[in-house]
Amino acid sequence: MSMWMQPAGAAIRVKDADGVERRLDEPGRVTAVIYSNPAVQDWTRKAGAALDEFQGRADFRAVVVVDLRGTMADWAPGYTVRRMQRDLDAEAGRVAPFYQKNGNSGNPRPDMSAVADFKGEACRPLGWVEPAQRRRVVLFGKDGREAHRSEDQADLEAWRRAVAEALGR
Repeated sequence: MSMWMQPAGAAIRVKDADGVERRLDEPGRVTAVIYSNPAVQDWTRKAGAALDEFQGRADFRAVVVVDLRGTMADWAPGYTVRRMQRDLDAEAGRVAPFYQKNGNSGNPRPDMSAVADFKGEACRPLGWVEPAQRRRVVLFGKDGREAHRSEDQADLEAWRRAVAEALGR
């Protein structure tokens, strides 16, 4: 068991760029949490795209936590959040075909979630105490417990397999 982990029953909650509160360790749902910051944003996109086949499933959600501590984004948080919202709008269009493949005819946009973390309020509960140029991921299983964690998830196929296993595939 990791030393960072929350006490039993202490839910990990974040507020995303749309102002929606999300529980990352929500029972009944597999949640893939992907770390990002300006240094690893290209990898973040690839890590998210590796999970496209699961988009649209009612028991799956991907959340990107953007670590903005100590960046220029601190100076213009409103602009940063609006930019994230526009990116999420575009991402919803990109994943719509995967929703349809999974039998979900709904609009993907309400499921798209990115967290602008200016002060570490989302990162710290995940054990990401300091900003880092690392390919970090955490996966919470349907039981709300951590199912997979990596500080350097270089192998995106292994990441995809971890999610598939958590979903029972």
